[in-house]
Amino acid sequence: MSNEFSQDPALLQEFLIESEELLEGMNQDLVALEQAPDDTELLNRIFRALHTIKGTSGFLNFDPVVRLSHRAEDVLNTLRRSEVEFSRRIMDALLAARDQLSIMLQDIREGGLKDYALDGLIAELEAVQKPAPAPSRLGDILVAEGVIAPGALQDVLQQQAQSGEIRKIGELLVEKGLASKTDVSNALARQKRPADSVIALTMRVDVRKLDELINLVGELVLERNRLFQLSRELSMGRLEMQDLTEAFSQSTARLSFITEELQAAGLRTRMVPIDTVLRKFPRLVRDVAHNLKKEVDLLVSGEDTELDKTMVEMIGDPLVHLVRNSLDHGLELPDVRESGGKPRKGTIRLEARQEGDQIIISVADDGAGIDPARIAKKAMEKGLVTADRLRTMTTREILDFVFLPGFSTAEKISDLSGRGVGMDVVRSNLTKLNGTIELESKLGAGTTVFLRLPLTLAILPVLLVEVGNEIYALPLRSVVETARIRATELHRFEGSELLHLRGETVPLLRLRQIFKVQYRADEKGSDKVVILGIGEKRIALLVDNLIGQESTVIKPLGSYLHHCSGIAGATISGDGRVRLVLDPADLLASASNSVAQGLTQ
Repeated sequence: MSNEFSQDPALLQEFLIESEELLEGMNQDLVALEQAPDDTELLNRIFRALHTIKGTSGFLNFDPVVRLSHRAEDVLNTLRRSEVEFSRRIMDALLAARDQLSIMLQDIREGGLKDYALDGLIAELEAVQKPAPAPSRLGDILVAEGVIAPGALQDVLQQQAQSGEIRKIGELLVEKGLASKTDVSNALARQKRPADSVIALTMRVDVRKLDELINLVGELVLERNRLFQLSRELSMGRLEMQDLTEAFSQSTARLSFITEELQAAGLRTRMVPIDTVLRKFPRLVRDVAHNLKKEVDLLVSGEDTELDKTMVEMIGDPLVHLVRNSLDHGLELPDVRESGGKPRKGTIRLEARQEGDQIIISVADDGAGIDPARIAKKAMEKGLVTADRLRTMTTREILDFVFLPGFSTAEKISDLSGRGVGMDVVRSNLTKLNGTIELESKLGAGTTVFLRLPLTLAILPVLLVEVGNEIYALPLRSVVETARIRATELHRFEGSELLHLRGETVPLLRLRQIFKVQYRADEKGSDKVVILGIGEKRIALLVDNLIGQESTVIKPLGSYLHHCSGIAGATISGDGRVRLVLDPADLLASASNSVAQGLTQ
């Protein structure tokens, strides 16, 4: 049902943006309320959010939204009046209502409301408003595992007089058609919540950022007028060459400054707090921890760290996988932790911070850690490495095997993780963002994963290097240093070249050989290298000349060329020529593989 107001695009868009933001806030507030049920202000804030959604939905005649939000609002009212005691069942019902409202808003955004089976959810919301009898242990287990809804469970328990056997109750459920055998055995899978909607086409921008942008555009207009004036004076013969050169030089310098400032200000308007991603994790951790029977504290810091909006939207899935890994494989069960001298409640730390032109996001847990011996054993079983090579590898190099496709040491497969299709996908997604991933782990103490991302994908600072007649661009964030070398510092080992520089030995790659650039008769060997680094890994690139630094816009190569090894994309120089942007991660992997093959031969 709709009216003239619900068909107004501007009004509808404003309603959707406001309501989706309120639901995002509710996701955090409901989880926080479960930890602090006596927090009156938190309870009132959730109530106000639901009341606002209900009121605006009623104005727009979105009746299913009004009906559901009204029932959820009633539950909150009973809590505010202390008519019922806060319980997990109440929280589950409120979270389910919040998720259903999110689905409805997404449907409105995509075309309109549908027919929803709300009777069961509304019945549950009405049921939790009444003081509940003391729960049985059996009921707690079945409801916690999501085998059956609480209301339906009560009916079954009454009919069976609480036989006390979980197996038999599960078979009664199957016989009555309330659950299939798959439902019972895969209870964890049935606990998955619908994904939160993402506002992809709109964003809120601080008005101060827009003011700065408009001021710079004004400066640009003034400089354009100045250039027009110079053009007129030149055409009328009023300017001497010396005066023209001086005026043109000043105008070019001014135009360059304004352009750089405008570029930076434009990028800042696309920056949003990473909190838009991090805010969903309290709810995720809460749900998964309940399913796994684990006790977990989630500590989040750096929520106000800003990142390009496009990148914020793309790092959500990798972070979800890493947090799930920590919950499923990292943290031990409470009894196991206690027997090992640890607190029963585990801790996951999710932190974001800016370092230079990079954003560092870390996911850390204080769980069991990763056993390098198990990783090494699995790698040998898969034929990825020899025993001789393993003896020369560092712990970090061994841990890097977990990023290979299909590599997993999980003893059992779960719906959360352990299928061997996770960490390689995480690294692949980060590579698309020109980011990297590093893993640190200490057996018995926990694991930390570091994600390193550029602030933005739009502008890339690069170092230009020359090889033959070609100029290549290297992302500046991966450049550790540039140096001149002597022939005595180059060594060859088992077919691979190594550079010994200031006590450190790193693999050496010659860009001439990689791109098959032939020497001219009058050319001599080069002595210039660029040291690239990602994390603790280093390689040296031998180049002909170092041109300098500049900021450029990187473009993808397209479907025909995107598989080219060592190339991240391309850019266009000031003279119109195409320059290839090299991929440091690919070059590092190539050098490492070359050395590894030499050691195993």
